[in-house]
Amino acid sequence: MALRLGRIAGVRVEVHWLFLLALLAAAASGYYLEALILVGSLAAHELAHLIVAWLLGVDVDSLLLTPFGGVARLEAALELDPQSEVSVALAGPVQSFLLAGLASFLMGDALFDPSLLRFFFHVNANLAFFNLIPALPLDGGRALRGLLAQRWGYRLTTVWSARIGVLSGVAMFTAALAILARTGQLFLTPLVGGLFLALGAVAEGEEAVFRSYRHFLHKRQRMARQRLIPGGTLVVVEGTRIGEVLEHLSARRYHLVLVVDRALLPVGTLHEAEILDAFQELGPRATVEEVLDR
Repeated sequence: MALRLGRIAGVRVEVHWLFLLALLAAAASGYYLEALILVGSLAAHELAHLIVAWLLGVDVDSLLLTPFGGVARLEAALELDPQSEVSVALAGPVQSFLLAGLASFLMGDALFDPSLLRFFFHVNANLAFFNLIPALPLDGGRALRGLLAQRWGYRLTTVWSARIGVLSGVAMFTAALAILARTGQLFLTPLVGGLFLALGAVAEGEEAVFRSYRHFLHKRQRMARQRLIPGGTLVVVEGTRIGEVLEHLSARRYHLVLVVDRALLPVGTLHEAEILDAFQELGPRATVEEVLDR
């Protein structure tokens, strides 16, 4: 659940309810400066993502602010260039590491309140390390997806990274509850962070099929402008669903899909554009023979 704030420079900005809860808790406790440090650190983290995206020529559709960093929804064209997703994803943690290093460098300076400097350090260090967990929807998961999508395909890597996110979130949340029950000590970062991670990963997994479809639409438009197009062949057994076929289509090749029966004898041939059209008309659960019979 998120509250939409409006648009800033064409980017839709939303705030996660966990972020609002954190700010309200800080204000109610009288920690106004700490709340400002949290907001400023998050802003710097997200600004790094946006600057790198701008330098790479990638548009940002929306930005969701959470207590553990922001989730930037980038244009689908980025999925055709996984290396750019790696660069954009890692920009935020790098910025947070730099700010944590700055706080460490200023520690002991009489001009600054040491307790606020320690809080500034911990906020940015937590932002950097937490976001580097290799699971969606965190920056580490997006960077890992960018590295693996070139070999395994965008949707397949998204699904597995989302599953890792769910497992990691549940493990963190369970561990925090167990420690609280046994020792009475509350660790908010794994408790709230685990909940956020698990819920965010579920949403990423559910959206994977349709983001994959949008990704291949952009790929189709880009390849239509080329004179020479790298190609590939995919052999698919009857009964395979369109959604499964999409998982195995490469971002850099145009595919012919050879459909065979259980005895591996040829039944027919489909090309990638037919698969995409059928996805739009029949949905991801339609089988390849249904596409052949159209």
